[in-house]
Amino acid sequence: MKYGHYTIEPANSAYGEESAVVVYGWGRYGRSSVLSGQRKKVYLDQYESTVEALQFYPDAEVLEHIAEAGNTFDHLPDSPDYY
Repeated sequence: MKYGHYTIEPANSAYGEESAVVVYGWGRYGRSSVLSGQRKKVYLDQYESTVEALQFYPDAEVLEHIAEAGNTFDHLPDSPDYY
């Protein structure tokens, strides 16, 4: 699947290298999802450095922080679903 945007972010792991980074693909959830139309953030791969990640994803945006998709469930009813 192709994504509209890619980010390279610091790896959020106490076990990895301090310079490790993670690549994410960004898109939108499809119509069949309860998150339909909201931003989707998908883990793609992890690399030892930003330089290495940029070799595989040269158009990715390099971030110094972890980006959140900001998804909400506010559009769903408060009543239980009994199906």
